[in-house]
Amino acid sequence: MKFKHFSLLIAMTTLAISVQAKEWEIKVANFQFTPANITVAVGDVVKWVWEDGSHTTTSTSVPPGAASWDNFINAGSTSFSYTIEVPGTYNYWCTFHSPNMAGVITATGSLPVVLSAFNIASYKPAGTALIAWTTTTEINTDHFNVLKSVDGFSFSEIARVKAAGNSTTPQNYQVTDNNYGSTYKYIYYQLQIVDKDGKTSLSSIEKFVNNTAINKLITQLSPNPVSAPGHLMFQFNADKDGSLHIQLYNNLGKLMKEDNANAVSGLNNGHFHIGNLPAGVYTIVFTLDNQRESYRVVMQ
Repeated sequence: MKFKHFSLLIAMTTLAISVQAKEWEIKVANFQFTPANITVAVGDVVKWVWEDGSHTTTSTSVPPGAASWDNFINAGSTSFSYTIEVPGTYNYWCTFHSPNMAGVITATGSLPVVLSAFNIASYKPAGTALIAWTTTTEINTDHFNVLKSVDGFSFSEIARVKAAGNSTTPQNYQVTDNNYGSTYKYIYYQLQIVDKDGKTSLSSIEKFVNNTAINKLITQLSPNPVSAPGHLMFQFNADKDGSLHIQLYNNLGKLMKEDNANAVSGLNNGHFHIGNLPAGVYTIVFTLDNQRESYRVVMQ
């Protein structure tokens, strides 16, 4: 019996740490990295692929023992690959368009659990999200921290759930969140898995659509006033992948500039070059699908 138990532990450990290396692709276009926040495993390869513009992918902080990087992503250097060798958090940005054009890579070592499901759904009463997950294997697991974010980057703990510990049978868990209000249309959740030795790993990030939120296209626009040569940063919501159309008019209603911004489902970062236009008051119009919003922009 002792020999069988020992063999089972070996099998469980092998299942937890035998993860095939994977390549993750990050698109570089329209002043954003897509996806901007990913969770990977040690041994995986992250590849940045150029689509438009002139950018860099430059690490701003990496875990101890990991190599930093600083590479152009442009028409002359259309891709860059980086192999994750150390677990931890990797922060990076484009040096030309920081701090808005930034990304985060979270790298885990061997996972103390195997997740077979992690889902977010609307729940009663209205304005409540049900966060549910299932494990098929747990090894020395202590608890789960449920993390929440309104931008997909900065997460905070909203709940802590005790784990089964050691298990080879499905274990179901759930918590509810009724504290996301009507301001943010997209809410992001992630699980932090903590074992009994204090080691942690992170799940993938799951997005929840808040149907009680105010229907707003542009969520942030700055700086305003703008100094020449003007660079206008903004955040916007998108229900699906597509293209945001941007038009800038002077006070006589003449179209001065226009551009398009790639949109992915969720909260997006955008960047609009106003350039060296004369000082004055302008109107910027954003259009995505059937939604259209306009804002006044002051050029100094």
